[in-house]
This record gives sequence, structure tokens and C-alpha cells, in this order.
Amino acid sequence: MLTTEITTAPCDAMKTKRGLDPLTELWPEQNPVMLSRVSAASEEASVRVTAVIPTRGRPVLAERAVRSALAQDFPDFEIVVVIDGPDPETSEAMRLIKDDRLRVVELKENAGGSEARNIGVRFARGNWVAFLDDDDEWLPGKLEQQWALGGSMTGGYAIVASHFIERTDSAERVLPRRVPGPQEAFSEYLFARQGWQSGEGFLQTSTWFVTRALMLKVPFTRGLKRCQDLDWLLHATALPGVEVQVVPKVLAIFHHDESRVRVSRSADWRFLYSWALSNKRYFTRRAFSFFLATFCVPSAAKEQEGWACFFFLLRSCVVHGDPSLKCLVLFLTFWWMTEDQRRGLRVRYHAIREASLKRLAGFLRQQVPRKVTQ
Repeated sequence: MLTTEITTAPCDAMKTKRGLDPLTELWPEQNPVMLSRVSAASEEASVRVTAVIPTRGRPVLAERAVRSALAQDFPDFEIVVVIDGPDPETSEAMRLIKDDRLRVVELKENAGGSEARNIGVRFARGNWVAFLDDDDEWLPGKLEQQWALGGSMTGGYAIVASHFIERTDSAERVLPRRVPGPQEAFSEYLFARQGWQSGEGFLQTSTWFVTRALMLKVPFTRGLKRCQDLDWLLHATALPGVEVQVVPKVLAIFHHDESRVRVSRSADWRFLYSWALSNKRYFTRRAFSFFLATFCVPSAAKEQEGWACFFFLLRSCVVHGDPSLKCLVLFLTFWWMTEDQRRGLRVRYHAIREASLKRLAGFLRQQVPRKVTQ
């Protein structure tokens, strides 16, 4: 990491190559500048891709994420770590990483995950931005493969994701289960399940590889405590000419620690309902019904809401949406089964499926010699 530091308010030395001042682009003049310091960039470096890693209070995990990014063999990229508020431990962990590709932006106050990502985008010098959450990891070859696919996309606004491993304490699985269809409404891809399991249309943030122009056009919504990724995807894909592609390879690890308390997983069905209603124009009616059934209903059940809430959400599902039979079955399942019960059922399903596949493979191996001898 370069050690030269800029500690004052916006000045010419802090401007990017495009002439944008990262701070004044983000913060209105009437608000205080929240920047504490930023490590200087090498003027000789040619940057095509910027990795943006927001972090707060997790120095060990942040270091793991940074090192997984530094292990990429892609040339001409940089890493911008945004430390979201005073965090001496993470600052020290980043200082000990000696690599000129790493730049660190430290904020005086906590701005939240969305705004921390926006700040990272403003400081980015690459034409492409690759996001990495501080508790996740990239696998070798990620940037190179996404760069190759992104280069084949003709529009100026492009999103390239990839498959990834979702790793929990008890299991792991490869997601997403499918990619967006050619003419499929994006809200339907995200929410309207074709199967019964979750993760079908899940483009996890640590797999995103996005043109910087699109990130500047559609920044993350500041102050949003949940649905940050879904909110951005709905708004971004609503723009004309936005292309979405998925590299059909596993390029990242999403560490889904089920024991850790996350704001994004907290039960607050009222927030989820209000968010969906305020963004209803980005949903198809069918997708809106599925969102209520698979997001709002489990949160309401977790909060132990009564029958008044049940019928309110059911009525909203019908009035504002267009629920299918599958949607209604999921609605009832999420209301009556707890998260632990659903997780246990999912684990048993995968165990039975894996055992069945092994038995089938063994049976087929036994049949081959028999046919040969005959």
C-alpha cells in the first residue's frame, strides 16, 4: 500500500484522472467532508479495473478479502478499501499490506454500506468496478474471465456476474441456479421462483463486475439498511441498454455465516413491505407477489406477528400482485415453518439427493461389466 497520505479537504491532488472530485461528487457543500485520509495513488499506474471493498470493524476478514483480490493475475487493476468510520484495527491491518495496488480511504464517520461503496466508485480509476464484500473471497481468474466477457458486450452500461459458492457452517452450494432469460423481466428473475429452493436468481454482490459509467449513473441508495443489492439491480436494469451477463463458472466464495447477526437478515417486514411498495414500478405483478411471499412473510413470522398481519400480506399479495399457486404455497410455508425448520429440511433434502445419486452411480457401474460380458 502506498503510504503517502492526503489529509485535507478536497483539493486538486485528490481528483481522479477524469477530473471528478470524489468528495464533492458525493457530499453536498452544506455537509461536512467525512474523509479522514486516503492513501495516494501511483501516477504511473495504468488501471482498467478497480476493486471496491467497503469494511468496518472486521480487520481479519477484510485482510482475507484484500489478499484474495491481490492474488488475481489480471494486470492493471487496483483495490480501493473504504473503511467506513473510525477503525484503528482495520487501518493497521491495511497498512501492513505492502502492495502499490492497494489504496485505502478512511471516513471520519460511519456512512453505511451503500455510501461506502459509492465513495469507492468515486475514487476508482478503472473503467470497470468489481465489488467485494469484506467477508467474502475471490477465486483465481475472476477478473480475467469477467473482463473477457465484459469486453464482448457492446453497450456502455454492462453488468457481469458469475456463479459462486455459498458457504455456511453446515453446507455449501453453487449459486445462482439459473441465469436471466433473454427477454425476462429482471424482477421476475430475482423473485419469481421457477423451482422451490432459494438462490435461484441470486447475483451476489461480490461477483459484480460493472462499468463505472453505470455506477455513476445509478449509485447505491444511501441510507438503505436492507435490500441494497436488490434495490440497485432493479434501478440499474430499468435503464435502457443495460446488458447483464453471467460467467458460467464459480469465481467467488460467499461466506454466509448464519450465526452472525446481520442487519440485512434482521426481521423487519414493515421495512421490506414499504421498500417494495415504493419501488413497485420496477416489479411485475407476479414478481411483487413472490417478494411478499418469500421476503415479507418469513420476516413477519420471525417477528411472531398475528393473523392480522397474515391477512394483510395475503390481501396485498392478491391486490398488488398476481400470485401463482406456487407463490401461495410458499406464502403458507414461510408463515408456518421457522427458518431453522426450513434449513433442516433443506439439509435433509440435499443429503437424500446426494445419497440417491451415489446409489445410482454405483448401480450404473455394476451394469457396465454385465453388458460387456454378455
